[in-house]
Amino acid sequence: MKKISKIISVLFAFLLLVCLYARPAQADVSYEINNLKVHAKVNRDGSLSMTRQVDYYFDSDARGLYYRQNLNKNQKLTQAKVMLKDKQGKLIELKPGSGENNSYELTKDTSGYRFKVYHRIFEDDKVSIIYQYKISNAVINWQDTAELNFKIIGNNWDTDLDHVTATIDFSNGKAVPSLKAWAHGPLTGNIKVSPEKGRVILSQNDLAGDVGIELHGIFPTSLTAKNQNIRNEKHRQKIISQEIKLAKEANRKRQNRRIVSRIYTIVSIAISGIITLFSTVKYFRNKKRPAPLNKKDIPHNFEIPSVDPVTAIILDTGKRPAPRAFSAYLTQLAGKRQIKISQTDKKSVFEIKLLKPEILEADPFLKHLFTKVGDGKSFTTKELQKADLLDEFTRWQDRQYNKLITSNLFDQKALDSFTSSSAGVLSANFILLFLWIIGLTISFTASAGVLILALLNLFFTLKYNKLINYYTSEGILATNQVRGFVKMLDDIGNFKTKDIGELIFWEGVMPYAVAFGLAKKVIAQLRVDFSSQDLDPLFVYYPIFMYDTNISSFDNSIHTALYNGTGSNSSLSGNSGGFSVGSSGGFGGGSGGGAF
Repeated sequence: MKKISKIISVLFAFLLLVCLYARPAQADVSYEINNLKVHAKVNRDGSLSMTRQVDYYFDSDARGLYYRQNLNKNQKLTQAKVMLKDKQGKLIELKPGSGENNSYELTKDTSGYRFKVYHRIFEDDKVSIIYQYKISNAVINWQDTAELNFKIIGNNWDTDLDHVTATIDFSNGKAVPSLKAWAHGPLTGNIKVSPEKGRVILSQNDLAGDVGIELHGIFPTSLTAKNQNIRNEKHRQKIISQEIKLAKEANRKRQNRRIVSRIYTIVSIAISGIITLFSTVKYFRNKKRPAPLNKKDIPHNFEIPSVDPVTAIILDTGKRPAPRAFSAYLTQLAGKRQIKISQTDKKSVFEIKLLKPEILEADPFLKHLFTKVGDGKSFTTKELQKADLLDEFTRWQDRQYNKLITSNLFDQKALDSFTSSSAGVLSANFILLFLWIIGLTISFTASAGVLILALLNLFFTLKYNKLINYYTSEGILATNQVRGFVKMLDDIGNFKTKDIGELIFWEGVMPYAVAFGLAKKVIAQLRVDFSSQDLDPLFVYYPIFMYDTNISSFDNSIHTALYNGTGSNSSLSGNSGGFSVGSSGGFGGGSGGGAF
């Protein structure tokens, strides 16, 4: 018996897994609700005749739409009707069904009713769906007033609503002098009460899907004389007192918001003004220092620069060397016969073998790679990718960068000034961005003022950056040599490499070509101008250049290993008034809709 129970348990578990994992995955539906238009008509029996039009725009395919109308227990939804506007604007009435295209289902549960509309939707479609129905017992008739308290825009939408309009007709256009109405929702909403027409209109832009809008209105019981939803007590003054209390709270929040907005506007513009003034003064007080020429303005240089490839790339960029510079460094050591780079049996893995052990004493990072990552005599690019090289490589970058100061290529004082200035500019821009973003939610005036000052600050910051640099006269000369040389390599197809220099010359060129990502271009041109026999000695010392894929593979291996290690106002009198916070307890909370 126990064995049978175990078998049944296993089978049950298996079936459960099949049910869970065999279900087709449902992709998220992406859409916007551009407009929601609601019309509610108060009937003499206290019911509401509802029409809701929802305008969708879809960024993806979908199978249909749905809307949920929550109600109180004593209320019912009847006379349901669903229509769809096609692409030509023609109304199509949908029939009740069970999943076929252009049909709908209406189901009831303990909270209310749910429309599920089946309609095939494609990406970029615009769809308008119209729901019509009647809600019974929507109005309460008290002894001294009739009351409608209804969350006319529900707070359970799957997305935000771009624009919402709700119209409530109490008397078919006839005047209702004693009509009063209030709205509860965002404080930025609008309500228009028209007693002369017996109508209330609510509107709101950019309504969050989980907020909703509630209407609370009182009017003469004569308008709902046939209403059976009756309370045998007076309630009008209690309603007005409740709304006065909510209005006071809303106005207090509005006033606080206005005060905060004014203070923020003054403070943010003052801070932005000080930052911009500082940038302006700094620009006008500094004189332009001599700087290296731009590549486009510099002539070709056919001589190998006097600095090594790593120094060359630092001079050109002004930044600490990237992983590619280390590839060039290894290439240069291979050219000097101090190390050997060879491909292993695996095409994407290279071995770096030590030929001159004395070079390790001059370079702690290289020593770390051979003795800690490798076996003391060699290491592979695969071993590099498994090692944690963050700290060691960062120190190598710093040493290479600081060499330019000790070599009098960078001016220490100017570099310190530039570094502190760059940090200041970064901090200032962060502050301005922060002030602008906060201003968007608090004060349009503040955000506009900050934006104008931020653009002015950016203008003078960019102008100031053109004035300053940290190159010495020797550094400018060396940088011009490097940039002219790189320009020549980039334009190598315009020259005959044999006319520029013999193969021994191009051996010295290759580390620079690696440093500046031009190795493939240079090798391609050498293959045009030199015979394969002429190039054989080059490939003895630089086997990574034998095939284009080798160049990319070696550079990518080094880059991956090192990059991973270095790893971005409401009425207070009781009259009809504006939107207020909170809720007056209206039915319909939790209503909303979406798509599937």
